Amino acid sequence: MEGTVASTVGAGSIQQPEAAESVDLGGQKFQRWAKPRDLPDLRFSDPAGKPTSLRQWRGQVILLNLWATWCPPCLEEMPALDRLHARLGSEKFAVLTLALDSPAKAEAFLRQINATTLQAFTDTEGRALSTLAVTTVPTTLLIDARGREIGRLSGAAAWDQKPAIELILFHLKESS
Repeated sequence: MEGTVASTVGAGSIQQPEAAESVDLGGQKFQRWAKPRDLPDLRFSDPAGKPTSLRQWRGQVILLNLWATWCPPCLEEMPALDRLHARLGSEKFAVLTLALDSPAKAEAFLRQINATTLQAFTDTEGRALSTLAVTTVPTTLLIDARGREIGRLSGAAAWDQKPAIELILFHLKESS
């Protein structure tokens, strides 16, 4: 069960394209778009509270996870995201976890689960959901090195398991 978020799709936001295919990730369906789509330059705060944006990661494939400390499925998948980043994180790939909570709550949670590779990025301006047309958390977007969305999954997934790793490795090769 995902956490439902009241959100309106605002000006400058993106519309959902039709998926070209669904990729099964341990019972959850990753929706891959027929062709990657441009994303707005989402702005958020880094762990130090300084403004940053998705543009900072151009040149890397990004797995962007929108989550909240009050969302049980979000909390369930966070250790798998940490293990994925420990395994594949590099100058070519990163997992960004974007919390819909305060920086203090996000950081405390990551410490509580002993996350060793994830950082507490936060949506302090409350724009991520409407900018990215997201209505539930967790939602995870796979973004190519050019900053375009490859696809997304709504709900918790086993991101450190073979189907997810193969999906990411495929797109890393495509970005090379």
